[in-house]
Amino acid sequence: MSCIPSIDSRGGIRIHFRAMASQKPRFEQQVEEVLETFDFERVHRVMESLSWTWANLDRVPTRAELAAEARRLLAELDGKPGVLGSGGLRASYKEDGTLSLKFILCESWSDLNEDLAAR
Repeated sequence: MSCIPSIDSRGGIRIHFRAMASQKPRFEQQVEEVLETFDFERVHRVMESLSWTWANLDRVPTRAELAAEARRLLAELDGKPGVLGSGGLRASYKEDGTLSLKFILCESWSDLNEDLAAR
């Protein structure tokens, strides 16, 4: 934030607060932090060793393509709680403000509230 003092017509001093243009909203900062610390190289090596292809590419995605898809998933959450996933990547944003990105190789779960008949 920057403050800009001015004098109003009655001789009083007013201070205007203006957000700096270079300052990103908190969620965008979180997205950048998650992307900077995620090990796309490691994920790429695993996908290559498993010959894990993406249907839309019919080949193993590059590190750049993994990063682009991760950015898309994170950005699509738009600071709202939820989970989005594609191609092994899973982005989630929790009510407490925690943003995460995971590469899911295998997963299993049980929900006591889930209707077993619906399976």
